[in-house]
Amino acid sequence: YLSQFATLLLSCVVVAFGVLLEVQTEVVYLPPDGIIVAISKVLKKEFPRVKPFFDTTMVLIAAICSIVFLGYLAGVREGTIISALIIGPIVKVLQTYLNPYIERLYEK
Repeated sequence: YLSQFATLLLSCVVVAFGVLLEVQTEVVYLPPDGIIVAISKVLKKEFPRVKPFFDTTMVLIAAICSIVFLGYLAGVREGTIISALIIGPIVKVLQTYLNPYIERLYEK
Protein backbone atom coordinates (compact mmCIF):
# COMPACT_ATOMS: atom_id res chain seq x y z
CA TYR A 1 0.00 0.00 0.00
CA LEU A 2 2.89 2.36 0.74
CA SER A 3 4.31 1.90 -2.75
CA GLN A 4 0.87 2.65 -4.25
CA PHE A 5 0.69 5.84 -2.20
CA ALA A 6 4.19 6.88 -3.31
CA THR A 7 3.21 6.20 -6.92
CA LEU A 8 0.08 8.32 -6.45
CA LEU A 9 2.13 11.24 -5.15
CA LEU A 10 4.65 10.94 -7.98
CA SER A 11 1.86 10.81 -10.55
CA CYS A 12 0.26 13.91 -9.01
CA VAL A 13 3.54 15.79 -9.51
CA VAL A 14 3.74 14.61 -13.14
CA VAL A 15 0.12 15.61 -13.80
CA ALA A 16 0.67 18.97 -12.10
CA PHE A 17 3.69 19.59 -14.32
CA GLY A 18 1.60 18.85 -17.41
CA VAL A 19 -1.19 21.12 -16.20
CA LEU A 20 1.34 23.88 -15.51
CA LEU A 21 2.72 23.66 -19.05
CA GLU A 22 -0.79 23.61 -20.48
CA VAL A 23 -1.96 26.65 -18.52
CA GLN A 24 1.23 28.72 -18.84
CA THR A 25 1.59 28.29 -22.59
CA GLU A 26 -2.13 28.92 -23.27
CA VAL A 27 -1.90 26.84 -26.44
CA VAL A 28 -4.69 24.36 -25.82
CA TYR A 29 -6.57 23.21 -22.73
CA LEU A 30 -8.13 19.91 -21.79
CA PRO A 31 -11.85 20.60 -21.22
CA PRO A 32 -11.80 20.54 -17.39
CA ASP A 33 -8.74 22.77 -17.25
CA GLY A 34 -10.32 25.16 -19.75
CA ILE A 35 -13.34 25.48 -17.47
CA ILE A 36 -11.05 26.14 -14.51
CA VAL A 37 -9.17 28.82 -16.47
CA ALA A 38 -12.48 30.50 -17.34
CA ILE A 39 -13.69 30.35 -13.74
CA SER A 40 -10.40 31.70 -12.43
CA LYS A 41 -10.54 34.63 -14.86
CA VAL A 42 -14.15 35.46 -13.95
CA LEU A 43 -13.45 35.22 -10.21
CA LYS A 44 -10.05 36.92 -10.59
CA LYS A 45 -8.38 34.09 -8.67
CA GLU A 46 -5.23 32.18 -9.54
CA PHE A 47 -5.67 28.88 -11.40
CA PRO A 48 -3.96 26.79 -8.67
CA ARG A 49 -6.38 28.17 -6.09
CA VAL A 50 -9.50 27.37 -8.13
CA LYS A 51 -8.43 23.89 -9.31
CA PRO A 52 -8.86 22.02 -5.98
CA PHE A 53 -12.40 23.37 -5.54
CA PHE A 54 -13.39 22.41 -9.08
CA ASP A 55 -11.77 18.96 -8.84
CA THR A 56 -13.35 18.28 -5.45
CA THR A 57 -16.75 19.29 -6.82
CA MET A 58 -16.31 16.86 -9.73
CA VAL A 59 -15.33 14.08 -7.32
CA LEU A 60 -18.44 14.76 -5.22
CA ILE A 61 -20.64 14.70 -8.33
CA ALA A 62 -19.04 11.42 -9.41
CA ALA A 63 -19.60 9.91 -5.97
CA ILE A 64 -23.24 11.02 -5.89
CA CYS A 65 -23.88 9.70 -9.42
CA SER A 66 -22.25 6.41 -8.47
CA ILE A 67 -24.45 5.99 -5.42
CA VAL A 68 -27.63 7.09 -7.20
CA PHE A 69 -27.19 5.00 -10.35
CA LEU A 70 -25.24 1.99 -9.06
CA GLY A 71 -26.44 1.86 -5.49
CA TYR A 72 -22.89 1.87 -4.14
CA LEU A 73 -19.75 3.98 -4.29
CA ALA A 74 -17.58 2.95 -7.25
CA GLY A 75 -14.54 4.59 -8.79
CA VAL A 76 -13.92 7.09 -6.00
CA ARG A 77 -11.39 6.16 -3.36
CA GLU A 78 -8.75 7.90 -1.32
CA GLY A 79 -6.44 8.39 -4.31
CA THR A 80 -9.13 10.28 -6.20
CA ILE A 81 -9.75 12.58 -3.27
CA ILE A 82 -6.05 13.15 -2.59
CA SER A 83 -5.43 13.95 -6.26
CA ALA A 84 -8.31 16.40 -6.34
CA LEU A 85 -6.95 18.21 -3.31
CA ILE A 86 -3.20 18.34 -4.00
CA ILE A 87 -2.68 18.80 -7.75
CA GLY A 88 -3.63 22.50 -7.58
CA PRO A 89 -1.18 23.28 -4.76
CA ILE A 90 1.54 21.30 -6.54
CA VAL A 91 0.90 23.39 -9.67
CA LYS A 92 1.40 26.50 -7.50
CA VAL A 93 4.72 25.23 -6.14
CA LEU A 94 5.96 24.21 -9.59
CA GLN A 95 4.79 27.55 -10.99
CA THR A 96 6.87 29.39 -8.40
CA TYR A 97 10.07 27.58 -9.37
CA LEU A 98 9.57 26.81 -13.06
CA ASN A 99 7.70 29.85 -14.39
CA PRO A 100 10.84 31.79 -15.40
CA TYR A 101 12.14 28.81 -17.38
CA ILE A 102 8.79 28.16 -19.07
CA GLU A 103 8.47 31.82 -20.04
CA ARG A 104 11.96 31.77 -21.50
CA LEU A 105 11.21 28.64 -23.54
CA TYR A 106 7.81 29.78 -24.70
CA GLU A 107 7.45 33.47 -25.33
CA LYS A 108 3.85 34.67 -25.55
